[in-house]
Amino acid sequence: MTGSDDVFRARLLETFREEADGHLEAITEGLIALEKAGPTPDLVERIYRTVHSLKGAARAVNLRDIESICQNLETVFSLVKRGEYVPGVDDFDLFHRAIAVIKSLLQGERPDASPAEINAALRAVPGRKETVPSGFPEDRPAGTGPASGENHAPEMPGPYNGSEQGTDRGMVRIAAHKLDRLTAGAESLLTTRLFITQRIRELEEMATRFSLWQWNYSQAFNDLQAIRGRAFGEEKVAIPPDLLLPLQRTVEFQEYNREFITNLQHDIATHLRSMEIDRSALETSTSEISDLVHDAALLPASTILAPFSAFVREFSRTSGKSVDLAIEGGEIEVDRRILDALKDPITHLIRNSIDHGIESPETRRAEQKSATGTVRIRVFPRSGSRVGIEVADDGAGIDSSAIRRTAVETGVITADEDATLTDSEAIWLIFRSGMTTSRIITDLSGRGLGLAIVEDTVSRLGGEVTVSSTVGRGTAITLTVPVRMATLRGLLVRSERQVYVLPMQQVKQVLRVRPDSLAIAKGRPTISLGGETIEVIRLTDALGIPSSCPAGEEERPKPLVIIAYGAGQIAGMVDEVIRVQEIVVRPLGSQLISVRRIDGAVTLGDGHLVLVLDPLELIQDAMQAERPVPAPVLPQATQQRILVVDDSVTSRALLQAILEGAGYQVETAVNGLDAFARLKQHEFDMVVSDVDMPRMNGFTLTEKIRAEGGQVARIRVVLVTSLGSPEDRERGKAVGADGYIVKKNFEAEEFLKIVRRLMRRREGEREER
Repeated sequence: MTGSDDVFRARLLETFREEADGHLEAITEGLIALEKAGPTPDLVERIYRTVHSLKGAARAVNLRDIESICQNLETVFSLVKRGEYVPGVDDFDLFHRAIAVIKSLLQGERPDASPAEINAALRAVPGRKETVPSGFPEDRPAGTGPASGENHAPEMPGPYNGSEQGTDRGMVRIAAHKLDRLTAGAESLLTTRLFITQRIRELEEMATRFSLWQWNYSQAFNDLQAIRGRAFGEEKVAIPPDLLLPLQRTVEFQEYNREFITNLQHDIATHLRSMEIDRSALETSTSEISDLVHDAALLPASTILAPFSAFVREFSRTSGKSVDLAIEGGEIEVDRRILDALKDPITHLIRNSIDHGIESPETRRAEQKSATGTVRIRVFPRSGSRVGIEVADDGAGIDSSAIRRTAVETGVITADEDATLTDSEAIWLIFRSGMTTSRIITDLSGRGLGLAIVEDTVSRLGGEVTVSSTVGRGTAITLTVPVRMATLRGLLVRSERQVYVLPMQQVKQVLRVRPDSLAIAKGRPTISLGGETIEVIRLTDALGIPSSCPAGEEERPKPLVIIAYGAGQIAGMVDEVIRVQEIVVRPLGSQLISVRRIDGAVTLGDGHLVLVLDPLELIQDAMQAERPVPAPVLPQATQQRILVVDDSVTSRALLQAILEGAGYQVETAVNGLDAFARLKQHEFDMVVSDVDMPRMNGFTLTEKIRAEGGQVARIRVVLVTSLGSPEDRERGKAVGADGYIVKKNFEAEEFLKIVRRLMRRREGEREER
């Protein structure tokens, strides 16, 4: 194949991937609806035709594995169409696995199951004929072509064409990266506008200097007239002949100079008016272009919400719960970049609703609820070109007392701070990193990171998060974000000799104070504003820049910028507030991506490059600085003893090496019986155990530890096992395990985080006792 052929095939595959993503999303959405509503003819027909379209597209680019899976799916749904077969729950699991395999093949990843396994399972569906059409790729001898007319399923629709995707001939597909480049180009026009605005400002300064020249010239005009009269007029006096000609030339030049400067001043004023008109026209045009480009990037919210149906189905089954997903307002359009940024936050919220909110079917029945819980995603417009995305569940709600207890245990707040919090304020603690009320930590959840990520992402988008919860009835978390990724406005400030930009979205207020008038709380300067006490930091101190403020400057009033981000806020002291202007933030590049407190850079109209500060990290650093520094992990870990229980020598050695590398004292046991005997002889802080072992398994060992009472019953237990079914996880929770990790998902660093977290819980309980 020639180079041009390679390029053509690469483009063809890229086009196919874009088309396939849409087909797979439609098939997944259809499968979810079909499982809920039953085999309605219209729904079955839509899935059948979409599978057929995907098969034809895969055949066109010679992706035989995808084509073969689609062929078998198509044949199965032809049986459903004819009423010869009604799929059950296990069959829908198989269909979703088939879609997952296709997605993995599209992304070039290794699927969990091979295409051959999926095809064999699909061919084994009841009602299928024993043989597959002879034209099917995996059944043809190598090197033979497809048999004509033999590889079509019954009732196959006509050849695929674009009409199935809609009849709007005005629609044009555009690659996402091209749209991003177009958007970036439209935003770059703002920089040009800033340059022109700066040139206009410079011309205005020149015009001002001409006014000063006019005033000085008017002062000298009378003197010039006197010189003319005494030298050449009626009041002529004797002047040496050698000075007469030079003096005459000087007077004539001054008259010419006045005329020239006056004309120049007029020309500059004319050009200034013309540039102002051009700038206004450019601003109107660029704003219109920018709006059009941003409108082109708007997509229905359903484009990211629809795939969550499959996620809810899979995750709820994994957790042993029955959960339905309801989506409202999916037709509302939002900027694609905002939707992409919200994928992870919404995933975290859904996972949190299922894992912590929705109760088990047995518990829901006991509380006279439907055994199947509901997670509802509602998209609705809000004022000010903003949109709300609400993720709600009908589960147990948020227990503020459990949040308070966990926050104090993990050091998120102190006991004194807990005493001052109301229940509604305590609920906001769920957005702190490390906060979770889950009693058991698993490889799926319980680490307290998800909601912190939610608030961080939404705040960076210029939005806000609100929470409402009723115990026993459910929880609703609403994300309010802009509809478009609008051009940012920034506050230019000077601290020492450097100019910085603070995003206006996070600037709450600007005021002036005398540094020596600030109150001191906990050894730090603070200011009281609106009934709240806000910590004051010098911007130079926050950025690690030594102060060069001369003596006497401390008493002068200084600007104070109140920066608010989510639930936190600080007051940044600067030397000067310059102005507010539109900005286009440019990333610093991969080399500087780890630089803290800096979010990017901005080019000003005068060509200077200034740094954009990250309000979130400024606030986080200030809030963390208030906390006492925790004791180092390693010295503490040397006093903590862990018993590793596993009948596999390899697993014991691996876990022992990881834990000893983290500074813990580790002993090992070969089974539960051996481990329980050691626990009665020696004192341990934690047991890390396998489940499937001879003589006494991990579940029984955990039960005996909890039933023993005294010091043994308070030992933390983490089960590390290959048993990952919902039933096994629930049994681990029921017998009293503090952590449950499936070996398939085992990662050393995550494992150590869980161990350290549980050790901190144990230390907190010891202090309470």
